[in-house]
Parts: sequence; structure tokens; C-alpha cells
Amino acid sequence: MAFDEAVHPDHFSTLRRTPFPHTLIEQQLMQMGGGGVAGSTFRKQVLLAAGWPHDGLVPFAKHPQLASTTFNRIRLLLDGHSQPDTLLAALAA
Repeated sequence: MAFDEAVHPDHFSTLRRTPFPHTLIEQQLMQMGGGGVAGSTFRKQVLLAAGWPHDGLVPFAKHPQLASTTFNRIRLLLDGHSQPDTLLAALAA
């Protein structure tokens, strides 16, 4: 899935009818990780590898600039990496 829309800091404090790109990215990561607990664990690993240092209790809206930078980094790599291990390796590079 291609994510053409960039993630902006105001996405974390705004509501709209269509999902924001970071929501779609999170859904894609959950699917890549196998769904359920495994998918959630994979999503957390990717967010950490992409630069999000906070645990799941800290909302993205608390640090919107860092969150948008993190999600945009993931967004740019998702097109070329459809396997979980290659995505994590690309984020580590």
C-alpha cells in the first residue's frame, strides 16, 4: 500500500472523516506483524526503530513533531519493504 499523504503534526490533534495517514500506517504495520498481539508488538518495534522513544501510554499528540517525523520515516520505507524483517533492517540502517 502506498502512502502518498505526508504526516503532519496537526494530524494528531485534529478529527476528520477519512483516516489520517498515520492511522493507515499503524494498520499496515499491525497486518505486517501478523495481527493481534504479534502485530501490536511489531508495530511497537517499528515505532521504536523509527525514532519514537515513548511507550504506548504516551499519546502521539503529546509530541506531535516527533510523531510526524517518525511516521514519515516509516511511510517512506513501507513502499520498498513489504516484509517485517526488511523493514526493521531498513530502519536500523
